[in-house]
Amino acid sequence: MEKLRKLMKEHQDKADKKVMGEVLELLQREPGLFVVTVHATKNFFLGAENGKAAAFLYTSREYADEFVKGLEMVGVETKVLEIRPLQRISFFNDLYRSGFEAVVIDKGQENHMSMSLFSIIEKPKDTSEIVMNPSLVRSANQFYQALVQHQAFPQMQDLMCKELYGARLLVPVADPQKTTAVPVLTTGKGVRYYPAFTDLVEFGKFDRKHQFGAMEVRFRDLKKYLDYVNGIVVNPFGFALRLDGEKLDRIEKENMKLKVVK
Repeated sequence: MEKLRKLMKEHQDKADKKVMGEVLELLQREPGLFVVTVHATKNFFLGAENGKAAAFLYTSREYADEFVKGLEMVGVETKVLEIRPLQRISFFNDLYRSGFEAVVIDKGQENHMSMSLFSIIEKPKDTSEIVMNPSLVRSANQFYQALVQHQAFPQMQDLMCKELYGARLLVPVADPQKTTAVPVLTTGKGVRYYPAFTDLVEFGKFDRKHQFGAMEVRFRDLKKYLDYVNGIVVNPFGFALRLDGEKLDRIEKENMKLKVVK
């Protein structure tokens, strides 16, 4: 990524559309790009840049490790991943799915650069036919990341619950031609959870063998599954938001109050 660092320095000294174009091209194909993930959310570190949710990318593992040291000092368990060129398109699309809106390259270094995520990929114009919840994933990642940093505020949890209340989710349904398994997750203590997912990517982490169908539901539909499980878990292989009947009722009541006030 040495060439990219030189271009970033050049762009910092004098903004130039041609240089920016070369930067965007190298982001897609040059080896040596790294990102930091957070164990608590199983997602990329969620930062902020000019009021936008930002992913921090690094042009060397050393730069990424340097950033990670600061997080580990405040108790945030992290991991540095290399994003190889063949993974770049799916990676940047995954940022969109997770609610990121901006990218910062080499955050914390002298020559760093920020840009809109949508200067790298095209923002989908119509997602009405696709179950995807970028705002929910972003708010959940923000809350759980802040929780491990001891910086969580009630407003963060309220926002997450508000996004959940209005979300379209996916739940697994058994396909008798493919499996006899029941789509339920059980903890070591025997607590049973019915999984729900914010999008097909999260659903795929659960259904790696393609045994189940995916059915779209709304928040109000989740209660019916409590007849045979102890609770609902949203994105069990991500931020893993666990909801029992009491929590579902509370979220519903609080958001119904907001509707009345409006």
